[in-house]
Amino acid sequence: MNVLTFNAGSSSLKYGIYSVDSERVQPIFSHAQAMEPTAAGASAATDAALASLLPTNISFEAIGHRMVFGGPEDTPTLASPALFKRLERYERLDPLHAPASLAALRTTHERFPQIPNVLCFDTAFFRELPESARVLPIENDEPEFLRRYGFHGLSYEYVRATLGESLGSRAILAHLGSGASLAALRDGRAVESTMGFSPIGGILMATRPGDLDPGALLYLLEERGKSTADLRRMLEERSGVSALSGGERDLRRLLERRTDPRAAFAVDVFCRSVIKAAGALAALLGGLDSFVFTGGVGEHLAPIRSTIVDGLAHLGLHLDSEANARHAAIVSTASSPVTVRVVATDENATIARATSALVHPSAERCL
Repeated sequence: MNVLTFNAGSSSLKYGIYSVDSERVQPIFSHAQAMEPTAAGASAATDAALASLLPTNISFEAIGHRMVFGGPEDTPTLASPALFKRLERYERLDPLHAPASLAALRTTHERFPQIPNVLCFDTAFFRELPESARVLPIENDEPEFLRRYGFHGLSYEYVRATLGESLGSRAILAHLGSGASLAALRDGRAVESTMGFSPIGGILMATRPGDLDPGALLYLLEERGKSTADLRRMLEERSGVSALSGGERDLRRLLERRTDPRAAFAVDVFCRSVIKAAGALAALLGGLDSFVFTGGVGEHLAPIRSTIVDGLAHLGLHLDSEANARHAAIVSTASSPVTVRVVATDENATIARATSALVHPSAERCL
């Protein structure tokens, strides 16, 4: 079957049509366009795609969408009034992603009510996290909801399905982009993530701070008179690489300005954040067999990969500089104890696979 997919991110709408059969997911058409990260922006971009940007000679039998936060019930789900009502809460919890994702889903559901519309969640990849990785060490009367989840799961699922057993028993996957995280896999199953209840924590990101001492937030609330709305804007839009560099969030542009002390500092802190997290995950796994870079930064910025791998050399990561410069599939040396890979992720392919599996549950499908 052919599946139309939509991925409403924080700055763009990625969509495509994929052919899904018993053997593979094959892209037929794909496109991306700039989008305001709001419900109105996502609706307008989705309307434009449906009205004039999709190929008219390719039909589709189902539509799949990405949603970042799924809560405890995060298996792929058909769009329905009950689903929209349940997810309204998440628009408040994840205002950077959820309103746009739900707006795109509402748009296609209204336009094609006769076609199955399926919502796929990033958090589903981490459903099997051990309890010790899920728990939040606070007084908590909602432990099934208020807990650590993990994000970028659609990307990680694509990487896992693409590499299969070549990941080895102990693997770290690093999705590095505007949003960024690392996941630890043992025998192909997620056992830890750098993110938690929300996509704000973990490693440093373009506009999000990553892990932050909550005492700093209490100080801003109690001593500086900041409101919760002020803190949310700061944490979602004005922190991370952008705050350190003086306003630039794009690591590619910062690499071009390495003579600028603030640009160099922001790049160094980003890499340090990844190295620190990777070291902790490697300790949890008891060593490494493979390390995988993916996401826009991980796939395309060789200097970032080089700095991170150099910082992890004591764990057995040895970089092949020539292979790294040309963005090869394997960028480690032949003698490196840990294989370092680069995988161009495709979240929409994962969405297409999950959508098809829900619509035709009797069919076994793989990437």
